[in-house]
Amino acid sequence: MRVIEQEDQLALLPANWFPNQTWTLRVGAGGMNNTTRFVEVEDCTYVLRLYETHRDRNKINFEHRVLLQLAKRKDELPFDIPMPLELPTGGTVVTLGDDDGKLAALFTFTAGSNPIEIGLSQLKEMGKAAGQLSAALANISIADKPEYAPYYEIEHIHPSCKPDAIRAFAQHPPEAFLAQQEELAYIFNRYMALYSAIPTIRQLPHQLVHGDINGSNMLVDDEGRFVAILDFEFVTVDVRVMELAVCLSDLIDPSLPEEKLHANSKAFYEGYRQFVQLPQDEISILPLLIELRRLDVFIHFLGRYLDGVDPQGVLVDIIRNTYEKTKWLQTHKDLLRFDRM
Repeated sequence: MRVIEQEDQLALLPANWFPNQTWTLRVGAGGMNNTTRFVEVEDCTYVLRLYETHRDRNKINFEHRVLLQLAKRKDELPFDIPMPLELPTGGTVVTLGDDDGKLAALFTFTAGSNPIEIGLSQLKEMGKAAGQLSAALANISIADKPEYAPYYEIEHIHPSCKPDAIRAFAQHPPEAFLAQQEELAYIFNRYMALYSAIPTIRQLPHQLVHGDINGSNMLVDDEGRFVAILDFEFVTVDVRVMELAVCLSDLIDPSLPEEKLHANSKAFYEGYRQFVQLPQDEISILPLLIELRRLDVFIHFLGRYLDGVDPQGVLVDIIRNTYEKTKWLQTHKDLLRFDRM
């Protein structure tokens, strides 16, 4: 019954932007964190996003301000980014008409699909797109303080996962996770190593970062050309090199041969450095920041499990993936020594 009510309410939302027009609403592919619908109005398509992860207008307003600032630098970006549509009454955010107070926004639409089979030339183009966006974000200043903390403030990753809760779960796992005891112990050791490195990380150059550039947030056309970077929900101020670390983290698959992993990472970095030149101190800390990205994912899903959102199996998979990738990084750091290229 609840789902039907929400769908009915979603169907009314476009009236906030198009009070005197006729529209249609359809379901299509969307992201993991939010509810997405496509709105058709006079042969134009828009994306309606219902934010499911929070009810915080300040977070959404910050995201939208960044996007609107990027729109002024459109000449620097040879691809699209989603633009929030302003309401006739002003602002870009509306509230769903129920007791939950969920927030929604309408964005421009770009036709395309997520890249699936990515070769070296396309990885280089992905790197170029990430570098171009990073360079544009470096020139934007938002007066408001970002609502999302930088990655290295790991105590803020999830409200249910403060350091003591992580320590307790990792060192004394519940019976359902005893089979993952060794993996959890290793993950916690890396967590502590990262914690001790935070003062060094804080000294690195900071700027606005997208924070989640990966294949699922990029679109290509039918010929494989990149046409859009999506989902700026978690945009914040962080260390500049974290953008690259997040991208490389998704490229690391320990099941691939070392030569393939190195070639993939190198191709991406070659594209990226055409627009962002990093000094040696930022490049040398990349392996640690890639670990930070993996630990961030682990803590996020641990919080979801503790909150009863995800079942045990989801967290088990995340633990295994985090363990494999962090262990790989400890023994293959030299594959990411781009300062030797």
